[in-house]
Amino acid sequence: MRPFRIAIAAVALLASSAAGAHAVLKSSDPAAGATLAAPPAQVALTFNEALEPAFSSVTVLDAAGKSAVAGKARVDAAQPAIVRLETPALRSGAYTVKWAVAGRDGHRRTGSFTFTVQ
Repeated sequence: MRPFRIAIAAVALLASSAAGAHAVLKSSDPAAGATLAAPPAQVALTFNEALEPAFSSVTVLDAAGKSAVAGKARVDAAQPAIVRLETPALRSGAYTVKWAVAGRDGHRRTGSFTFTVQ
C-alpha cells in the first residue's frame, strides 16, 4: 500500500508544478490603467517565460470595440518573454489591450487591460 501512496503523491506533485508553469503577465507598457499624455509607439507585454510565437497575439481595441491597430504582434526574438505590437497613430481615447499567449508548455492564457490617451 505504501508504494501506491508514494505514486499518488508524486503524481499530485507533478500535476501541481505543471499547473503553475503557465505564462503569466509580469508587466506591460503602457501599464494597465495608465493615462498617457501622448500615444505610445507600441504596446509591449512581458511574461514570466518564453512565448510560442505561433500561439501568441495582442490586439488593441478602441472605445467602440473596433480594432485600432492593423499590424500583427510579434514575440521579440532577442527576448522571447516579450510580445510587442506597434501602435502608430492612436488618437485620444480609451483603449483595451487583449492578449492571448502560450508558453513553452503549450497552455494558452488570455487577459486584457485598458489605458487612455489624452
